[in-house]
Amino acid sequence: MNVLFVQRQPCIRALKYAEGSRAAHRDIRLSFAYQNSTLNELYGHGDECFAEWFRLGPEPAASLQEIVATREIDVIHCHNGPDTLTNLCIDLFRDQIPIVHDVHDLMSARETAYDDVREPTHADGGRNAPNRHLAPQVWREEEQRAMELSDAVIAVSDEILEVAQRRGYKLPPLAETYANYIPERFIPTELPEAETDDDTGPPRVVYEGSLKTDGGHYDLREIFQALAREGLEVHIYPSRDDPAYAALARTSPGIVYHEHVAPEQLYRELPRYDVGWAGFNDALNIAHLETVLPNKLFEYIACGLPVVSFRHRALASFITTHSVGLVVDDVRGLGKALRGPEMASLRAKARAQRREFTVEANIGRIVSIYERLAVAQAEPKPSGA
Repeated sequence: MNVLFVQRQPCIRALKYAEGSRAAHRDIRLSFAYQNSTLNELYGHGDECFAEWFRLGPEPAASLQEIVATREIDVIHCHNGPDTLTNLCIDLFRDQIPIVHDVHDLMSARETAYDDVREPTHADGGRNAPNRHLAPQVWREEEQRAMELSDAVIAVSDEILEVAQRRGYKLPPLAETYANYIPERFIPTELPEAETDDDTGPPRVVYEGSLKTDGGHYDLREIFQALAREGLEVHIYPSRDDPAYAALARTSPGIVYHEHVAPEQLYRELPRYDVGWAGFNDALNIAHLETVLPNKLFEYIACGLPVVSFRHRALASFITTHSVGLVVDDVRGLGKALRGPEMASLRAKARAQRREFTVEANIGRIVSIYERLAVAQAEPKPSGA
C-alpha cells in the first residue's frame, strides 16, 4: 500500500505515524508532499521514515497531479494546520483516491494565528495561502469542507469530533480519534525509585514544550511565577531556546531554565522530577484548549510522571479517566496537594500505564483505516454512481 502524506509543514505527529508504520507494517510505503522544510531540517531526523519527499512548487495543484500521475497512490493522508491542502486534494482527487483528513488543531477554535516554524516560501493566494492570513470565518469554512468531504477524519481528541458535530458538520462514517502517542523508543528503560517520607525538598514541577510571549496559550510566564510562589521548584525545558524565559528564570526564585536538549536526552532527564505541567494560558484560546491532547501529556506519562493540568476539557477528561494526575482550577494550594499521599498512587498508575500510550500499541487503528478505505475504493461502483 502506498500512502502519500500531504502537509504544509511536516509535524511530529506525522513522524510518529511513520515510525509506527515502519516498525509494525513494513508493507506500507509512505511518501511526503510538503511546502516548507523536511523533518530533517526541522528536527534533525525523520526523513528516513519516508520513501520519497516531494516539495510542492509555486503551483501545488500541478505538483500534486504530477505525483499522482507518476506514482501509484492508494491513500492520501492530509494533516491540517491549515485545512487548505486537504481541500486542494479534494478538488483534485475526490472519488479517485481516498483522502484522510487529520485534525490535530481545530483552526476555527483559535483566537491567535496558527504559527508554523516558518512561513511557506511561496503562496498562490488561493487554497494554498498561509492560514494565518485567512479570516476566522474562512478558517471555519475551510475546516468544515475538509472534514465533510474527506473519506475519513482522524482527530487528536474526542472533543474535536464533538465540537464538529455540535456545529452541524456532517462527518464521514469513518471518523475516529487517535491521540498524540509517543514512540516506544523514547520510553526510559529505568525509572528512579519513588520518593520516601524522608524527602523534604520542594516538589519539582517540570514543563517541556513550546513557549511564547504573545498572550496566547503558550504564554506561561505568569503561571510559572505563580507555581514558584506556591513553594514549587519549576523546571523549564523549551522546544526551542527562548531568551525571554531564560531572563524570567534569572529574576524569579524557584524557576530554573534549561537550554533546549534533544528528545533522547530530555526523556532521560524528565523522570527525575515529581510531576509534569500541562496547564495552558486560557486568556485567548479557551475554546481551542478544550480540545487539545498535547504531545507532552504522553511524554510525561512515558517518563513515569503524573500530570497536572487546569480544567481544559480533553486534558482533564484523560487525566481523570486514567488516574494519571491532578486537575486543578488554579495553582493555589497545589504545593500542599503535591505533598499529599495521593501522589504516590498517581505516580504508580502513570508508570503502570505508560506503554499503553505508545505509537506501536495504537498504530494498527490507523493502518485499519487505510485498509478499509483502499478496499472500499477497489470495490465496483454501482452503475450510474
